[in-house]
Amino acid sequence: MRNRGPPRKAKRLTIVLAQWCPHCVPLSVQYGRRLAARLKVPLRTLDIDRRKQVRLADRLVREYGDASPDYLIPQVFLEWSDGKVDHLLTGFSEQVPRTERAWRDLFSSTWLRSLRTEG
Repeated sequence: MRNRGPPRKAKRLTIVLAQWCPHCVPLSVQYGRRLAARLKVPLRTLDIDRRKQVRLADRLVREYGDASPDYLIPQVFLEWSDGKVDHLLTGFSEQVPRTERAWRDLFSSTWLRSLRTEG
């Protein structure tokens, strides 16, 4: 049997957002903090209206998220110790409760339960 190296671990949760967006602040920031705590990883926010953060935000969305010239926010990403990135959620342009429902679905997902049992 071949040794595969150390198991991959969740490294950081990142939310691409804007301070003016009701789907982002406070809704997604609160859920993001809760998810980061559950996964025992730091939470990073990247604000698309901050010049120093927008390049990172745009790259993350372009490479791993739901990209378009005027992409939807928030977008949530889980970064792993092996360099991989999972796109977890994109907010909805409809009413804020629709984005909240997406967060609740994520928290009740089989995927999240399996992550918690692996570690």
